[in-house]
Amino acid sequence: MQFTDEYGMIVVKCKHDGEQGRILKLYGQFFVIFALILTGYFFSKINIISEGMSKGLYKFLVCLPLPCFLFHKIANMEIEDGLLEEFALTFFLSLVIFTFYGFYAFWYAKIRRFPREDAGVAEIMMLLPNNGYMGFPITYIVFGDIGLLFMTASNIVTVLTTFTYGIFALRRTDTDKKFSFKIMLKIISNPMILAVAAGFACYFLNVRMPGPVDTYIVYLGSICTPLIMIVIGSFLVGTNVLHVVKDRMVLEPAVNKILVLPVLTFLLVIFLPIPDMVKAILVFAAVFPSATVAVLITGTEEKNTALAGKIFVLSTAAAVITLPIASELIYLLIL
Repeated sequence: MQFTDEYGMIVVKCKHDGEQGRILKLYGQFFVIFALILTGYFFSKINIISEGMSKGLYKFLVCLPLPCFLFHKIANMEIEDGLLEEFALTFFLSLVIFTFYGFYAFWYAKIRRFPREDAGVAEIMMLLPNNGYMGFPITYIVFGDIGLLFMTASNIVTVLTTFTYGIFALRRTDTDKKFSFKIMLKIISNPMILAVAAGFACYFLNVRMPGPVDTYIVYLGSICTPLIMIVIGSFLVGTNVLHVVKDRMVLEPAVNKILVLPVLTFLLVIFLPIPDMVKAILVFAAVFPSATVAVLITGTEEKNTALAGKIFVLSTAAAVITLPIASELIYLLIL
């Protein structure tokens, strides 16, 4: 087994052929991913990576390296006939699925009688997956260029849902806050949305970056996978998982996010007459833990950020186990 680097992303090449080689490659990739997460956890635990440093690195990654990675991959992709139609199909089906998630999360919180002031927090932590910051590098590693392209469609819907229904759910109990033009501006100005739009524009217009500029973009994009995983690992420090799982307001949304919604998504799409890769990405997008942006907007909306953070940490810790299993099941049952 040999580890190589392509555009800075982790690739594992195996000498074995066939099914055995694919399994070795898959778990080899996840070994590297979770080794990086543990690296972030360890160095944060011994205070080499401080909380302030983690937040700063996260903001830096979201503003520049991750958009650079997305832009370069989309602008330089060789898109076959029909692929754009499948991208649009993924976007449309993601809209349908996220609408279902919204209804499910709302009624689950209502039936389980979550406290009114925290119900919105539990809802958005259930329905919003981390299919961007965490999802892009992992999807590229597991499913390649086409998988990454389709995951961007799913993530665009995640961003739209975050700043529309997500804000609405958090403000449901507030009489003095309404949906505003500023929220719409946040949707449009999201760095990853801008990167996707710029990438497609360069692709269709056949625009190529000058050599030094292209190298700069590649270099920035190449650091996103290791840094994202290290930052995620640093977020796991300071939470007593055994204590967290005793709180039903934390445990139930995390279980719904990691287990229930992925299974329901699989049942919704498995029999649809759509391409297998579209099915795979729709299911895989649901497997990711709660989104970091969901935690951030609970803070900006002055809601229970501590609850959101605990759900994020528990679902992210659980994803260490569920992501490799889900990847293997998707290959066995769909691809």
